[in-house]
Amino acid sequence: MGEKINKIVIVSLYEKFSNEIASLLSQDLGMLFCSTKDMLEYEIIDKKAVAEKCSVAYLKKLEKKVIKQIASFENICVSISYELLSSNFDLFKGNSAVVFIDLPKKFIKLNDTPSYISFKERQDKLNEISTCAIKVRKIDNNVIKEKIIKALGGVL
Repeated sequence: MGEKINKIVIVSLYEKFSNEIASLLSQDLGMLFCSTKDMLEYEIIDKKAVAEKCSVAYLKKLEKKVIKQIASFENICVSISYELLSSNFDLFKGNSAVVFIDLPKKFIKLNDTPSYISFKERQDKLNEISTCAIKVRKIDNNVIKEKIIKALGGVL
């Protein structure tokens, strides 16, 4: 992590929370904000129809194209879901800092949609691929934002 980064990728096991933190962080750092979910909805509009009329493989190809475009952006704070990051991590290597916001399991169970991959497996994978992990016990967006800024202080 010796080189300066131009992209911060925020991921947690609760996508809405990742969006909130990435948006707040981008404002503080004077960066653009990008929600991969919003970009995919804008670019693909009706994912269900694409999957039904074309194929799931074609939909995945379109998603990859949009994620690749997002990965090429500079001076941006990106919010991304676990699923999209883990299947497209190679696109964010290099000039990106991947920040995993490690939320309490109890919080995830209350707010997230169920996943076929266990909480522990997803948590372990994100700890493995992230530049830094911010362990959260109290949900306070400003405190979390400050922890991220401090953790990335040497590369911003």
